[in-house]
Amino acid sequence: MIKKLRIRFILINMGFVISILAVVLGAFYVSNRKRIMRDTSMALIQSMNHERFKMPPDKVEFGRSPRKNPIPLIPVFVITLKSDNTIDKIEENNITVSDELASALIKLVNDADSTEGVLKDYALRYMKIPVKNGSEIGFADQSYERDTLEVLLVNCTLVFFTAIILFFLLSLFLSRLALKPVKKAWEQQNQFIADASHELKTPLTVILANLQILFTHKERTIKEQEKWLINTKEEADRMKQLVEELLFLARSDTESVEAVQISKLPQDFSELVLNGVLLFESVAFESKVTLDNNIQTDIYLEGNEVQLKQLITILLDNACKYAGINGSVSVRLKKQAGHGILTIINTGEPISQTEQEHIFERFYRSDKSRVRKEGGYGLGLSIAKTIIEQHKGKISVASSAETGTIFTVTLPVISHTE
Repeated sequence: MIKKLRIRFILINMGFVISILAVVLGAFYVSNRKRIMRDTSMALIQSMNHERFKMPPDKVEFGRSPRKNPIPLIPVFVITLKSDNTIDKIEENNITVSDELASALIKLVNDADSTEGVLKDYALRYMKIPVKNGSEIGFADQSYERDTLEVLLVNCTLVFFTAIILFFLLSLFLSRLALKPVKKAWEQQNQFIADASHELKTPLTVILANLQILFTHKERTIKEQEKWLINTKEEADRMKQLVEELLFLARSDTESVEAVQISKLPQDFSELVLNGVLLFESVAFESKVTLDNNIQTDIYLEGNEVQLKQLITILLDNACKYAGINGSVSVRLKKQAGHGILTIINTGEPISQTEQEHIFERFYRSDKSRVRKEGGYGLGLSIAKTIIEQHKGKISVASSAETGTIFTVTLPVISHTE
């Protein structure tokens, strides 16, 4: 899919580029073609109306030497005809014309029955005007015009294809750069589906196995097969938890109303954190973990109470699970620079720098061997990060053997008056 998307991106981009280049270079060529043709016509008009363009010989501009009438770059010549259509004189500029050629050209112009036009066989542009006691026919050589247009066309063509090649290479680079997050999202989605399927497969397998046992012993009472029913219910509850977590993340990804436009009210964050610590005291005691806290009071923020409780539960549960036997968990909450800083520190094996980069990804577990043993699906920290982002906050992790694992949550606070 990504390959097809990249090809489509390049084709669309190149389509726009080729269209724009064709229009711009086409307009440039046409405008210059008209200008070059106009230059030929102007040279022709100038040669036939030479008196208008001549400067009197005795007129000298201040600071400049007298200048002669400029010779046109374009070879032109003017044939003056008498009233009987015979040649009176031939005025030449940068060109030599024989009488035989002049007579042939006059015949062609008269046969054309047009005051101006082009003699393609001779590559000449002509113009005929009446004068006193006859007429004048001016001719301009089109070699300059044709050569210039040919060079212009070649240059435009070279620019066109060079630009296409450069833009194609640029499109290849941009397509790789632009589709990099799409590719990553696609891979994460596939991994997400694979992990979710794997996690759902285990409880489904257990439930089906338990049901098979129940069907095999139909004559037994519910009391006699209670352990299979309890086991089935536990796995069903695990599936329900997983589905709810997946729905929460899915709604967040699609920016649904439930996920983004959550109901936010002033909350006593200090009290929420303290209540969370009190709830986990029994969990920490059973795990032989020391749980202490240092919570600054009267820290309020605007948020959703249910989600904030879920956030605290996720972080405390994660800390207690991985603190280790006879380990410790410390909870700190303080107000600093308009933000509430929640810090949860636990002992245990440190998280490597590589794992820290992936710890908030879905279904990621730093210790794969404890996926089933410790419970959960590796979605907790991903959900915690989503909740924090919805509350315009940030979360970070740092871990080492000396300091332990430190999760730091920063949330904007509000002023609260009784």
